[in-house]
Amino acid sequence: MKTSKWNMLKRSVASGLIALIAILGVVVPVQANEASASVPQISPWSIKVLNEGEKYGIFPLTWYYDGTFQKPITQDKFQSLITATSTKLDALALKKKHTFAAPHVTGMITRETVMTSVYSVLAQYEWPETLEIDKYEPIAYLQTKGIINGTGKGLDLNKPSTVEQAAVMASRLVEYAYDAVGGGSKGLLWKATKGNNTMYLLGSIHLGDPVMYPMQKSVRDAFKQSDSLWVEVDLQGNPDAMAEFSQLMFYTDGTKLSEHISKETYEKLQKALDKLNVSKDAFDSFKPWAISNNLSMSMMTGSSDEMVQAAALGIDMYFTSSALLTGKPIHELEGLKLQGDLFNNVPAAVQEKELNDALDQILTPTEKSNEVLEAFKGWQKQWAKAELEQFTKSFTSSEDMVQSEQAQRLFGERDKNMAKKLMELLDKEGSSTHFVVVGAGHFVIKDMIIDQLKAKGYDVQFVK
Repeated sequence: MKTSKWNMLKRSVASGLIALIAILGVVVPVQANEASASVPQISPWSIKVLNEGEKYGIFPLTWYYDGTFQKPITQDKFQSLITATSTKLDALALKKKHTFAAPHVTGMITRETVMTSVYSVLAQYEWPETLEIDKYEPIAYLQTKGIINGTGKGLDLNKPSTVEQAAVMASRLVEYAYDAVGGGSKGLLWKATKGNNTMYLLGSIHLGDPVMYPMQKSVRDAFKQSDSLWVEVDLQGNPDAMAEFSQLMFYTDGTKLSEHISKETYEKLQKALDKLNVSKDAFDSFKPWAISNNLSMSMMTGSSDEMVQAAALGIDMYFTSSALLTGKPIHELEGLKLQGDLFNNVPAAVQEKELNDALDQILTPTEKSNEVLEAFKGWQKQWAKAELEQFTKSFTSSEDMVQSEQAQRLFGERDKNMAKKLMELLDKEGSSTHFVVVGAGHFVIKDMIIDQLKAKGYDVQFVK
């Protein structure tokens, strides 16, 4: 594999590096901090597993960059990983026979210690007899189920376990456990057909949470069986487009933000940045729309580390990374230029008004601000449970998501154009299967993509 592609794949695993995506389906690149500016320490053999495991919430993305990911695991990280893995399995709500805590190890933590601990996490629960949990010794069981594979020289039981090796074992265990009992997120998924053509339409939430992972095996299988992936924007396939989009965010004529907005708005921004512990000149070169989008997302996710984590857990980023890792073709329904122009072409006065709205929410938070955050967390949980009716009702009643002037720009004409492209795919002669990931709002709002496909006579069914 060429170095450039390998680096891109590694960055795609820690996908928060590349961009943050607003809930409405608009890409807003964020400047990476120094810790995440370098390529993460990930080995070729582990990258596919970690593309899954990093989403489970059993270890933070910062482990990739602290210089120890491929070094022996410490007691603190070992304890943290085992505890988080156990918590993730607790979410399956299985009957628990006993509670296991990671042993305190003095000195080196071996591969055998990690393996037996991972098995002990699994053995806490009552599983169906088909899992044969009591048929083998712990390490033999993990081998039989593909949770550990060893090296060309064997299992190297007495050698120290690296952080990476431990994270991989724990990640495989979580996926195995969830798949064994049909657990995992169902998502908001539709299946459209015409003739021999099939299309899976997955409504995306662009800023994710570990509650949304792992995805149910049936969803992952639908993706695997598809010939191609279609997304609004391929964030990783066109560096030139990303650079051009980024340029739209900045003033390139030598002027500064303070020359384009009122003195009062600029002073309000200074106060907000001070409250957020951000340098007061951080946005001096940015246009108002870019600032308001970044600030709005920070209110939904919290700290910069949490923003990166939320972006890495975005559904679009997950499937784009998976497609890259498996060589599946990725196609765009829109592209960065179209999405950039949606904001960049907004009149300056409107941009300043929307910036003021975002600043007011930071400086004088209201009950409404908390309601928006709680609603967003609710959508993530409803998405995971495939609660379409509840999600639709909550989302479409949100003023910020649907009824605001900004939201009105993002729905309507875009949906007609995307629906037209999807119809063309379904109308093609032959037999093909496509997997489409588009912001959930474009599917659940009345008269948008799903309704347009149904109105044209395509068979579209929600997958429960």
